[in-house]
Amino acid sequence: MGKKKRKVGKPSQPKRNVSIGQESELRDIIYIDFNKYPKWTSSVKIGDFNNHFRDSNQALKHFFFIVDQLIPSIEDYGVDIFSGKAKHCHKLSGKQQKLALKIISEIHGDKILDKEVELWQIGGKTKEIRVIGTFVNDLIRIFYPLFIDHHHLLYPSQKYNQNDYRKFTFSTEDIK
Repeated sequence: MGKKKRKVGKPSQPKRNVSIGQESELRDIIYIDFNKYPKWTSSVKIGDFNNHFRDSNQALKHFFFIVDQLIPSIEDYGVDIFSGKAKHCHKLSGKQQKLALKIISEIHGDKILDKEVELWQIGGKTKEIRVIGTFVNDLIRIFYPLFIDHHHLLYPSQKYNQNDYRKFTFSTEDIK
């Protein structure tokens, strides 16, 4: 029995190419990029600013809060952040912007951002913890975290600041 040779037909072409129209709007969802600035969880002390922890237990609680509540709330806030409706979320300005730029330089190096970048403080619906970063708004909104203000020290508050935060020395580098 001889085998019949079959002809292979031409591969078919898709009937339509997929395209994204230029008219698409900026979506309300915020994506968070943790890879661009991988040292965003680092601990530093600059002047009265200190984002070290009291101990490993406090570090665990803070990072659990960030992962379990803060990050999901950032993604959910969407357009509310930019309209001023989201609590604890706003652009930094004045001396807070200058201090944030010093902290960012200490953590990531001097050439990481230009001095005109818009920095944002993003906070959850509860707790004192704030993440400082910047947004890129193109077809989607991307938030780049640059550092964490664990003790609400960029904008000091009697309600959130602990009197002994200056003594804290446990850092993210101590987590093993």
